[in-house]
Amino acid sequence: MEETDAPLSHELSDWCRSGGAGDFPYAGVIDRLRAVGKHFLDEELLTLLSECRTVFTEASSSGEDIPDTFVGPFLDVLLDKFDGRYDYPSYTALAVLRRGAPGSRSGWEVLRRHRDRTVLMLLADLIGFERHALEGTPRDPQGMLPGDLLLNKRLRLATRVMEPAALRVLDGAVDPVVVAATPGRTPAGELADAVLATATAGERLMLRTSLQPVYVLHDEYLFLRVLQSFETTFAFMSATLDEAVRTLRGEQPGDAAALVAAVTDVLRESLPLFSLLATMQPESFQVFRQFTDGASAIQSEGYKTFESYCSTPARARLDSSAFLSVPDVRSEVLAGRETVEGTWQNVISSGWLSEPDAAVLRAAALQLEGVHQRWKQTHYRLAVRMIGTRSGTGSTEGVPYLASVISQRLFPAMEQQPAVG
Repeated sequence: MEETDAPLSHELSDWCRSGGAGDFPYAGVIDRLRAVGKHFLDEELLTLLSECRTVFTEASSSGEDIPDTFVGPFLDVLLDKFDGRYDYPSYTALAVLRRGAPGSRSGWEVLRRHRDRTVLMLLADLIGFERHALEGTPRDPQGMLPGDLLLNKRLRLATRVMEPAALRVLDGAVDPVVVAATPGRTPAGELADAVLATATAGERLMLRTSLQPVYVLHDEYLFLRVLQSFETTFAFMSATLDEAVRTLRGEQPGDAAALVAAVTDVLRESLPLFSLLATMQPESFQVFRQFTDGASAIQSEGYKTFESYCSTPARARLDSSAFLSVPDVRSEVLAGRETVEGTWQNVISSGWLSEPDAAVLRAAALQLEGVHQRWKQTHYRLAVRMIGTRSGTGSTEGVPYLASVISQRLFPAMEQQPAVG
């Protein structure tokens, strides 16, 4: 074990001997992780961390009262490469990010509030990280630091994404008149400080433990926080479309249309995340992505779940790498997952859905379709800028794959047929 790890190893050994009774030494572990990158953590340190996980697992299974439930997910994510199970969900620390999330059937307003707060926390944390660099006190990872112009642009773009959510959940933190007149101009530091001032102890721990870069380059912090913001958004969208299906089945097409519209609004609000991600330096991305082999956004269960709640994907897509990369989601689709489009067609066939009601829901679905097309096209253009003709992250097809799916639709039947057949 490297000499710099010796104090940390003593802390971890003491924690193991205590049977996990004391406070886990997060600070030392996270400092070391961000100083060298997950890919380059010392083997002996990883072995000791694995022993700590065993202690935690045994204490949990014995029925002991474990006050800190973050330890298990944190170590699972940290040890993904060591365990040989590194992938996109572990790279983005989704198990940590979702601790304490409400159940998927908690109601769309509860789910949106959780989505809003999580995205606000993630981007406020990013703003704090970039402000340290601007002030000349960069924090790890700090390799290949961007210039001040780029850092200031990041602050503006992060603020632009945060404003709609802040208007919904942070009363008084954002002036709605100012936002309406000049979106993206709310002072970044002011908004980030207001967000973090409301953070619970659990949210602060989530922020600390969910940022696990593979290397030492500054821009990977941005990359991870943007991916996590998208995944948080996809989770809300999927659960809300599930509620829309149940609502439509219960003969409430107007309410179902409102739920689809809520999904559209949040997806539209997420579009500037691509502009934020576009401030990542391509040369930096090309360096750290060497150590992300095995993790690709094609493994995003959140995105495929959202897609498969809109309509049942064609068999060719289900048998493509896109869905073969998310076997659990694929199995749910093949088992007969109900969809917005399928339920819409069923209720039309039943004869109880009036033409105006059918038209309202169809219009809401096609608005979501339009925003999603913009989302895919923006994603494609960003990928071209960042990786060109190279393979995607994790040796996937990359840009050619993204180009091939632009023409695919979320609601193919609803586009092609009139409101009432």
